[in-house]
Amino acid sequence: MDIRQNLWNKRFKMSLICAALIVALPVQGLVAQSIRSEVKVMLERLPLEKQQLLKDFAEEIETYINDHDWTGEPSDEEIPVSIQIFLVDNSVSYEARYGSNFLITNNSDLQYYDRYWRFPHQAGDRLEHIEGVFHPFTGFLDFYINLIIGGEYDKLGRHLGTPFYERAKLISDQAQFNAQFNLGWKERADLIEYILGEENLKFRTMKDIFFLGLSYIGEQDTTAVRYCAESLDLLDEIMNANPDHKEAQQFIEAHHLEFIEVFGDDRNLMMKLIRVDPEREATYREHIR
Repeated sequence: MDIRQNLWNKRFKMSLICAALIVALPVQGLVAQSIRSEVKVMLERLPLEKQQLLKDFAEEIETYINDHDWTGEPSDEEIPVSIQIFLVDNSVSYEARYGSNFLITNNSDLQYYDRYWRFPHQAGDRLEHIEGVFHPFTGFLDFYINLIIGGEYDKLGRHLGTPFYERAKLISDQAQFNAQFNLGWKERADLIEYILGEENLKFRTMKDIFFLGLSYIGEQDTTAVRYCAESLDLLDEIMNANPDHKEAQQFIEAHHLEFIEVFGDDRNLMMKLIRVDPEREATYREHIR
């Protein structure tokens, strides 16, 4: 295995370690699947009869996600995904339909909330992956799973998440032709256009540089500090241009402890962290000598 592949593997594991630090999940011994999902479905707002019919709904969704090869690449690591689904009954006389508030996260620095999900579903329906065929239930799940994978792969190399974002874009394009269940797809199309757009490239590049820096932790040189400092400079530019940048805020919240670990007691870098992330100033000052 060459040096580049070793670094790639180390960066992948480091990205999962950072996620695990947030939720205290083990990262050793993960095997075989590219996605490990945990799904919670809140049924309380449904009629009791439908609560009973959908009592295994969360497990069915987990099976649909966890048993599928999303990346086409062998991996000894898994991407953790947590999903919460809050169901309401939108049925019509001829069809069982549902609406949902939906939250998906990688338990770290990626989170998407969607309150416009509408889909038909009959208890007992089999959830299937059918390439090129859009369904308002599975297509919605596929869209957001690909966003999570794209975000994770952007940590492994410059814009490596693009193929997964493009898959999500294809799904959003297909969804526009579904007249009955197109609620929210304009907003999802706008989201994926933004993620793939020129305006977001600096943020995606920053993630790549940051995790490249983390992959050098433990080496007997200053490479880790150099790359993480470069990523902080980009974060500074992003936050100066848009102090309300949601993704950048999520990133610094998830990874400020890693910045501290890499920078140690470097006063200049810690002061820059305070400028970029003033909400955690007290935490950063504890490490300034």
